[in-house]
Amino acid sequence: MIADIVLADDDGDLRKALSDWLRSRGHVVREAADGAQAFAMAADERPHLVIMDVVMTGLYGPATARKLEDFPGTHGIPVILMSGTTDQAALKDILKLPHIRFLRKPVDLKALDKTMRELLPEGGFTQ
Repeated sequence: MIADIVLADDDGDLRKALSDWLRSRGHVVREAADGAQAFAMAADERPHLVIMDVVMTGLYGPATARKLEDFPGTHGIPVILMSGTTDQAALKDILKLPHIRFLRKPVDLKALDKTMRELLPEGGFTQ
């Protein structure tokens, strides 16, 4: 499974480390520093997956996930939300969607890989 991924996190060091790991596994990664950039990239490119921090400057992660869901061009794109501070219960409404998952930071790479495999059909996202 090779995926086209938008990765959004306002922590540049973490974003680079996670991006490097994803690229080492063969994925194509576009990096965004906030939710607004992530949404714009997703709307332009229609990636297979969006991975993003919950707490970011600008557009908050769950608000970005909702915007992706509501926009016809990005509806249904799987999203993995990550946070070291946000309680999963605070995200209960957005997590009701079948293609949205939550991982606690620091992200366990095995858990990330498993979650990606659950969200992406073999060969990537199909429209």
